[in-house]
Amino acid sequence: MAKTLTDLPISGFVAQEVAFSQLFGRLSASTRNIIRENVIEPAVNAQHFPSNNQFCVIFILGHSDRVDTPGLSSEQRRAQELDASDKRATSAGEWVFDQITAALTAAGETPPSSVQDATNFDIVLMPCGASGLVHVTPANEAQRQENRRVQFVISSFIP
Repeated sequence: MAKTLTDLPISGFVAQEVAFSQLFGRLSASTRNIIRENVIEPAVNAQHFPSNNQFCVIFILGHSDRVDTPGLSSEQRRAQELDASDKRATSAGEWVFDQITAALTAAGETPPSSVQDATNFDIVLMPCGASGLVHVTPANEAQRQENRRVQFVISSFIP
């Protein structure tokens, strides 16, 4: 059995931004192609060729920068961080599913109506809050944007 594992962090969300489609539009063409090749194509191939017994799981981890708003309790800060990371993961998951269904439709397939209806791929969302900071004490906005990210972890199984 061949198993491939890809870990692809995509950073660059600006403050308060959670929509992955907005971030995707600002990415370089090469980074957009890397996402298509490593995230979208394995799921499309698994679903499009079920006789190959392929399966693909896409884990999407949402990350947040620390909330440093004065006057908030630590619980309020953690709640905002978790909410932002959850919204980023959810947005990225919806975007990925839309890309998969569009590719399947273009290939003449009837795509699943939801992730739960897919037979050969799955998308799992995991909000992480600010628990996995790249920069614990960011010195500038660029470092904060590296903390604000989604991380695609793709596992493909091919017998």
